[in-house]
Amino acid sequence: MLKTHHFQNALERLAITHRRPARGQHAGAVRSGLRGRAIEFADYRPYTPGDDPRLVDWRAYSRLGRLYLKQYEEERTRTLTLLLDCSASLDWGEGESHKGRYSRQLAAALAWISLSRHEPVRTFLLGDGRATSLPSVATRAAAVTLFQQLEGAREAGRTNLAAAIHAALKGRAVGPTILLSDLLDPTWVEALRALATTGEGILLQVLAPEEWEPALGDEVELEDAETGELRATRLGPVELAAYRTRLAGFLTEVDRQCNRLGIIHLALNTGTPLHEAALRQLPAAGVLDRS
Repeated sequence: MLKTHHFQNALERLAITHRRPARGQHAGAVRSGLRGRAIEFADYRPYTPGDDPRLVDWRAYSRLGRLYLKQYEEERTRTLTLLLDCSASLDWGEGESHKGRYSRQLAAALAWISLSRHEPVRTFLLGDGRATSLPSVATRAAAVTLFQQLEGAREAGRTNLAAAIHAALKGRAVGPTILLSDLLDPTWVEALRALATTGEGILLQVLAPEEWEPALGDEVELEDAETGELRATRLGPVELAAYRTRLAGFLTEVDRQCNRLGIIHLALNTGTPLHEAALRQLPAAGVLDRS
């Protein structure tokens, strides 16, 4: 799903933003915040009785006449969790701007970034209130299988996004967790609350170009959020202005909820080339760090 080696190489210079120390049990590439004697120097602290004398900095003692210990930051692995909305509303758009296809390709790019940092990836396809788990991968060699499964996934049915996220996370606080969804689901607020329990939630909200700016005069179907009733209408200037207002209000409310819950939120136009979104927009929004 990652079409060029140039793109892959560019992704390898990025890292998933981490806002909490890693707590894995195995050595890895992310600082854990746990003090020990491994990997990278962190700071000094005064010696106290019972401390390991091997950690004393004798050079500092010779200069200062006081005992200080070196502290180090151990490194631990962390796991990236990808939550991919596969409901019917993602089956929208043409070609490369198809919302489902775009989301799956973006998920593949994020997985490659994580695996390039020796950080395992687990992926869930969300739909009908359920979370279908794809096999976890821990190496770039295994990424081929994940990419094939993402390529073969299809968007259909309803979401019940909140229930699906609860099913994926099972109430456990995990590492960086990225939800890729258009958020066009009645349970979206509760879904964000579930995402926030991870402490490192990220929402990538994907909308097709036609959803950002419908063409004047287009015939569309509007769905009542409460009853599910569909109503055909033609977008004239008045209807288009009202649509823009409602979309702006919706995105503002999503932003507000994400800020309140400590979730990074980025709304993406699937008409934006994938490499531009991954290499420019995501780092600018704080989703990715440049190494």
